[in-house]
Order: sequence, then structure tokens, then C-alpha cells
Amino acid sequence: MRSVCTIWFLLFFCVISVAQQDNTSGLLKQAEDALYSDPQEAIRIAEYISEKSDQPTELLQASYILTRAFYMEGKYDQALKIGLKFSEKELKGDTDIQIHLNILLSKILNDLYLNALSSYYNQKSYKLLNENSESNAKSWVEGKIIQYSINKDQPDSTKRNLEHYYQAKNKFKGLSPKNYSFQIGNINLDLAQIHLREFQLDSAEVYLATALQESRKKESGNYLEMKALIDYGNLIFLKNAHTKAIDTLNAAMKIAEKFQNLPEQITISHAIAENYLVLNNLNEFNNYNQKAADLNTARGENENDAVNVAYNIFNKNEAAKYDLARANATWYLLILGGILFLLLLFWGFTKLRYRAKINQYQKFIGYLEQNKEKEIVKVAPTKKLDLPRTLNIPKEAEDILLKKLNTFENSLDFTNNDISLSRLALQFETNTKYLSEIVNTHKQKNFNTYINELRISYIIEKLKTDPQYLQYKISYLAKDSGFSSHSVFATVFKSVTGISPTTFISLLQNKLESPAA
Repeated sequence: MRSVCTIWFLLFFCVISVAQQDNTSGLLKQAEDALYSDPQEAIRIAEYISEKSDQPTELLQASYILTRAFYMEGKYDQALKIGLKFSEKELKGDTDIQIHLNILLSKILNDLYLNALSSYYNQKSYKLLNENSESNAKSWVEGKIIQYSINKDQPDSTKRNLEHYYQAKNKFKGLSPKNYSFQIGNINLDLAQIHLREFQLDSAEVYLATALQESRKKESGNYLEMKALIDYGNLIFLKNAHTKAIDTLNAAMKIAEKFQNLPEQITISHAIAENYLVLNNLNEFNNYNQKAADLNTARGENENDAVNVAYNIFNKNEAAKYDLARANATWYLLILGGILFLLLLFWGFTKLRYRAKINQYQKFIGYLEQNKEKEIVKVAPTKKLDLPRTLNIPKEAEDILLKKLNTFENSLDFTNNDISLSRLALQFETNTKYLSEIVNTHKQKNFNTYINELRISYIIEKLKTDPQYLQYKISYLAKDSGFSSHSVFATVFKSVTGISPTTFISLLQNKLESPAA
């Protein structure tokens, strides 16, 4: 009798276990289906599975869904917290999902300009591919790496970029349309953007139509549809149908707001503002420009948090691996000696590096004091460069715009917080495309970098020539030079000069206190 009861108990337990697994599989499929149209619903389901499940494969699938959902919402910090955690756990689950997760992490880190970490996760994907030759993810990985490695903003690279996108697209065409149709849709958007940049509107419209067709394979209001509507709005703008362009962009904005995606909301706001500017509706133009500025401040904080998350998690994981290796080591004395040697080597390297930095900074300050006519921030020369003429701008208009840029650089208009490409184009009585092309060609940089470097050059000169500026708070320096926030100013200052504003001011103060040093 007891053995019969035991058998019935085991059968009952097996039935319950199978039912739970089926239920989890159904929830994962539900989250996957909701991902592109309702990422918040996908997040709720995936978080539930993460809390309830103890199966490595299910946890890995849930983490991949969460990482993608947060990325589609523009929340890079939360995407990295989940993705990096589960990537480093190396759960024994679905190898294809591990590879997909590492490729997505590489994409996010590349968007944050953390190229070394991005390359690390690319290499992890290749390693998993090599260890699992039967994996069907090889074409997907190769296609995504080609796609993510393309710099669409590089000048004179249109033909090369198109060739690379076609290569990536061919990688995806051999895979299941059910699983990879969105990948082809995204590449069609990339191709459309290149054709838009070259004013090849017919070709751009063809690729946009195919991308929208792919988006309709999912529920309306999905991520691919939002991206396609943004590009379609830009296409209509170039066709001078500005009211229709505004309607299209507003449709994209509704999806972006549903996703709570700040980067896309900023892009859409700028695009709508440009349309209102052409329609001479300055009230709406200012409203959307202000909206973009407010969103950009929040986005900057989000991206800074994401960078900190990436470094903290990565360093923590590397430290944990090191501790585990040391705990399992057989020759304790040998490891202890090796650790001591590494510490001494690290200490010596740090000391040498510190000295090198101090010498570099001192030379840097000396250069500033001895060459007052030379700026640390070398804004592109105001004279016209002797370049092959590839501009689609009349020669007279080009010369007039260059003179106006010279006047602008010698004024303090660039310290206005609300300066933008659209506003300056209006001030110069030209359009944004002409002005952007002039800046890109003659200044060898995009408009935002051009303005930021003018501002940094201005504040450096103030710090050098007016000792009172050395006493001001960083927030005042940021506001005086035209930046919207302390954090944005500090980030741009360091990217231009190589050191933080606090360090720069400290070095200048030390130089003033001990001029003979």
C-alpha cells in the first residue's frame, strides 16, 4: 500500500512540474509577442518569470526579453543591469540566446561609446559560436556585427555603407522570416536613411515601404513602426509636405511616449520643430525645441547612469572571477606570491601613470600660458578649406554662410542656451541642410560638436584671463558658456580637453600660487 501511494505521489509531482513548465513557456511566448508593441507588458511578464523560476534556460530567456524591452524604452542603465548580470553568470541554457544577449550588450555599449567593452562582448559571442558549431545563430551574429559596425555619419562613405548593409541583409535572408523579419526591416530603415542623406528620395521611399510592411507583421504601434514613421516623416519633409510630415511624426511620437523612449522623443521633437519653422509657426517651433531640450537633459543623466552601471558591473564580475580562481587554487603560496607581484606591478604602473599624467597636465598648462593665441579647443579654421567641391550649395551662398559663421564665432551668440541648428539657420536666412553641410565640410565636425567646442574654448579663455572665474562653481561656468546642465558641461569639457573642469581649474590655481613651479 505504501509503495502504491509513493508511485501516485511521484506521478502527481511530475504532472505538476510539467504543467508549471508549460505555463512558463506560454508566459515567455506571451512576453516575446508583446515585446515590440508593448515592452512594459513584456517587462512585467519577464520579471515575474525571473522571480518565480529556478530553471537556467527560462531565467536566461527572461533576462534577454528584459534587456531588449528596456533598450527599446531607451533605458540603457536598466538594460545593462539585467543583461550584464546574466551574461556574466554564464548559465547553462540556450546558447543562441546567450549569443543574442551578448550581441545586444555590444550594441548598447557601442551606443554609449564604450568601444572596448563593446568589443569584449562581440568576442564573447564569437567564442560561443566556435564552441557550439551546431548553433544556428552564426548568420544572425555576423549580420548584426556588420550592421552595428557601420558608421552612417562618416562623410564620403555612402557606397561602402550600402555594400555592408546589403551583406548584413543577405545574412538575415537565409534565416526564418518568423524570427528575423524585424532584422530585415531595421536594415531597410538603415538603407532608407542613407538614401535620404543623399536626397535619393525614390529609393528611400522603397525601403521605407518595405520596413513598414515588416512592421505590420506585428501588432500596430510597435517599435519598428515607430522608427519607420520617423524616417517617413523626414522623407515627407524633404518633399515639402510639412503638415503631413508633422502628422506622421506625431504618430511616431505617440508610440515613443508609450514606450517612454527619451532618445526617440528627442529626435521626433527636433524633426517636428523643423517643420514648424518652415511653416513659420515660431510658437510651435519654440515649444518643440524646448521639449527636446528638457528631454535631452533627462537623457544625459540616463546615459551617465548607464556608463557607471557598465563599469561597476563589469569590474565587480571580473573581481569575483579572480576571487573564485584564487579560492580554488592548489598552490596557495605561489598564488600569494603572484598576487603580491601583481600588486607591486600595479602600484608601480599606477605611480608611473600618475607621474606621466602630472607631467602631461603641467605641459598642458604651460602650453596654455605660453601660447595665448592658440586654444586648447581648436575650432575648425574660419577660412575656407581647399577641398574638392562636392557641396550642393551655390558658390555665392557658400561664401556668405562662411562669412556669417566667422562673425558668429567672434560673437558670444553660441553661449545662448537655446542655440540650435534650426535657430541659427533662421538667423542666417538659410535652411538647416545648407548650414549643416557647410559646418560638416568646412569645420570637419557636426553642428553640436562645433557649438560645444566654441563654448569650451570661450570658458577656457575666461578661466585663463579672469582669475575671478576660478572661484565660480562648475554650474555657473556651465550656464555662462551655454550648457543646459552641470553634468553635460563636465562631460563635454572632458571629451574636448582630456581632463575634467575641476582638475583644469585646480591646475590653473596651483600655477597662479606657485608661478615658478
